[in-house]
Amino acid sequence: MKVIITRPLEQGMEFANLLKNEGKDFEPILLPTLELIYNRITIDIDKYDWIVFTSPRGVRGLFKNLDKEGLKKIKKKKIGAIGIETAREFERTFNREVDVVPKEYTAESLLESLKERINKEDKILLPTTPAARDVLSKNLNGEVVHVYYSKEPDNLKYKIGIDLKDKLSKEKDGNVILTFTSALTAKNFFKYVDEEFLNMLKKQYIASIGPITNRAVESYSGLKGHIPKEYTIKGMIKVIKSLKNKKI
Repeated sequence: MKVIITRPLEQGMEFANLLKNEGKDFEPILLPTLELIYNRITIDIDKYDWIVFTSPRGVRGLFKNLDKEGLKKIKKKKIGAIGIETAREFERTFNREVDVVPKEYTAESLLESLKERINKEDKILLPTTPAARDVLSKNLNGEVVHVYYSKEPDNLKYKIGIDLKDKLSKEKDGNVILTFTSALTAKNFFKYVDEEFLNMLKKQYIASIGPITNRAVESYSGLKGHIPKEYTIKGMIKVIKSLKNKKI
């Protein structure tokens, strides 16, 4: 079974390696619909009481912009993370645990969890991307810092509208799973899908990492994806395994 991975290349390779560990039943195909660029900016960690992350890329982006003193100061800050993968990335990068992870891995749930812990006078740093949803920035006393941004890879239109379309036209029904891990990966993909290609996709599977991403998939294509119980890559792999040999 072929699994199309639309994540940025580095994260897509991690996803592919996890799939390969599941055995020979799955053939990962990397098709990045985003390319990540990390910004170089000056960040004064002393200004903030909390640092809140909405993706592992935000963690990496902040790390790249801190000097030795900034890295030490992180130890004294309160940390919020949107989900377990972001929390794990923070723990690996900064060698300490986060303070808040919501039960449901969405910005809305993170906001509710933070409101229980944050004081009105607390200042919050939000290291993120211009494409991020504004749920947190609108509702918290937070300062958004764009530590990374994404751009569309070269020749994406050809890779999707011609190359992938041709490959999928030769596949049996139910032999392909198309995966999306953010609303932007879905947006960049479906803008190059014509009606003929969309009809092909109706005969294959779609997996979305969570309800926000799935809502985007549906809005751009009219198709609904399968959502894991846990909104993580490991959760997606469980969904992918469950779809094997299942009839459309």
